Amino acid sequence: MKISKFEGTITKRSQTQSFEYPYFRHTLKTAETILKQYWGFPSFRPLQKAIIDRVLAGEDVLALLPTGGGKSLCYQVPAMVKEGLTIVVSPLIALMKDQVARLKAIGISADAIYSGMDASEIDRLLDNARFGHTRLLYLSPERLNNPMFQERVTSMPVSLLAIDEAHCISQWGHDFRPSYLEVGALRELFPSVPLLALTASATKEVTAEILALLKIKDSAVVRDSFGRENLNYHVIRRADQLQYVERLLRKSKGSTIIYARHRRKCVELADWLMAKGIHAAAYHGGMAMMDRDRIQEAWVRGEKQVMVATNAFGMGVDKSDVRLVIHYDLPAGIEEYYQEAGRAGRDGKPAYCLIVINDAAQDTLIKKTEQSYPEIELIKQIYASLHIYLDTAVGSGLDETFDFDLESFAARFNYRVIEAYTALKELARDGWIAIDETVLKGSRVQIITDTETLQTGLETDPTMDQLMKALLRGYEGLWSSMVRIREDKIAKHLHWDAREVKRLLTRLKALELIDYRESTERSQVTLLRERVPLINFTIDEINYKFRKERAFARMKSMIDYLADEVECREVFIRQYFNESDALPCGHCDRCLNDQTGNDLALNSVYKALADKNGITIKDFLAEYQTEQQPFVKKELRQLSDERKIKIVEDKIYRNS
Repeated sequence: MKISKFEGTITKRSQTQSFEYPYFRHTLKTAETILKQYWGFPSFRPLQKAIIDRVLAGEDVLALLPTGGGKSLCYQVPAMVKEGLTIVVSPLIALMKDQVARLKAIGISADAIYSGMDASEIDRLLDNARFGHTRLLYLSPERLNNPMFQERVTSMPVSLLAIDEAHCISQWGHDFRPSYLEVGALRELFPSVPLLALTASATKEVTAEILALLKIKDSAVVRDSFGRENLNYHVIRRADQLQYVERLLRKSKGSTIIYARHRRKCVELADWLMAKGIHAAAYHGGMAMMDRDRIQEAWVRGEKQVMVATNAFGMGVDKSDVRLVIHYDLPAGIEEYYQEAGRAGRDGKPAYCLIVINDAAQDTLIKKTEQSYPEIELIKQIYASLHIYLDTAVGSGLDETFDFDLESFAARFNYRVIEAYTALKELARDGWIAIDETVLKGSRVQIITDTETLQTGLETDPTMDQLMKALLRGYEGLWSSMVRIREDKIAKHLHWDAREVKRLLTRLKALELIDYRESTERSQVTLLRERVPLINFTIDEINYKFRKERAFARMKSMIDYLADEVECREVFIRQYFNESDALPCGHCDRCLNDQTGNDLALNSVYKALADKNGITIKDFLAEYQTEQQPFVKKELRQLSDERKIKIVEDKIYRNS
């Protein structure tokens, strides 16, 4: 069969080159035809079509669509309609891999390039993109600053630039990433190529900065409402937080996500739920990529009902039947909360977004935010301490790399580990040092046998028994997942040598009682500037204070959202995103609590009593979610007091 070829012409500096792109063999089709052929959908959502039409007309667009609004189709469909290559800039490796796998599964050629890939593999993928064998090329933003990439990308038949999670480019945004500023360089390389920027969470300030940095006109903004009619927002304060969540899960149908702020808490919650017979799994950024992929796939397939996760989970995960999203800890702000809660109910059916917290939650959020931004004076002290620890003289150290142990550093200078780490991160953000993320990592251990076999295996060696008891006392979650440990800390607790701990752990692994993976990583710090006298040390205080003020403002928005004085939770969220005309949703906890006229409750009672000679209170309450039941009980008492209904023993009757 003869294959028709597309001849593309691109301009690089002053040279014009022509290429033949053998991949482009399909007949041009409409967006609707492509949508049905590859995704099986009969039609677009209204704003999807408006965005795609603009893109296909060669216009720039900033699309503000809520979580679950189908953002990815807005560039994936045009990529199949237009001839040429679509470049997609995305912030998360997991998100890129997921998108590429889904596209390949439906017959669309897509690739992703990100950190950690082999140079020869990157070279092959770049060639595929250049010679027309790839329709969508996903890139991490760090790649855009690579001179080799910039040289080669100009010889590619680029027809569309898509910037996913575009709020990352704005310092006003909740997830600002300096590497996203490199998107501007990509725009300059292809000034005549249409650009589509997409985000699910953009305030007025974030929107303005995206438009300015990407040189997009104000008229190019396509905005959907941040309202989601099928989502029910509730704030629930419980002293019995854990037991309450368990009861919710037993009543819930469909899948659930529980968000917690800390990795250990995720593991502890998942273990507790599993012990209660609920199919749960933990997911956090400290897990190996293979483990995360395995757990996520099990949850997507429905083998696990509940995913207990940090905010590392969820972006780009396409699972429509999430009926419940529970925040066990408070997120950093409304932007984060909206994005995470919005993973519920993507199929359009009713779903619940619950914040279930104890009385200490607000104080914990405040403390967490304060810890993330140490005082300038502390940053200066840690700068000086770091150079003492590394033994570098004034005027030396430029581009030198040193092994570094965070805990020994903190102990030597009497710092708390968390304050030392956050201060070092600020030094890195300001360009003084580069610090790798292995700084909080260690070896990993998991028990891979049952209790009886473990006990039998330890009986012959008291020292191994002593070590196992120290592990079980010091670390949670060893029975269900790989847990990071520090051999030196265990050795200090037991008054042993760390080498003896490692030897015995290796022995336990050989006996197939545990899985032990010794860390081969060494944390390192690289000095990006030579050491200066402390009197000459400075950081960008204006930028630092701006970021700190924004973080505290986001924190305050989260605390304000929790207040009982809030008229409607959904109205609060929509007004935060500048929707001034938002009306009460009628089904959040505040709206339900304000429906004091009894009409709603009375109508519900009469409806339940239709063609029935009474109904038990238990059966009537079963029609409501657990968090609604206290309000319903109150309304029933009020209706009874007003003699609109009769309650005899445990049954409700019409008062006729």
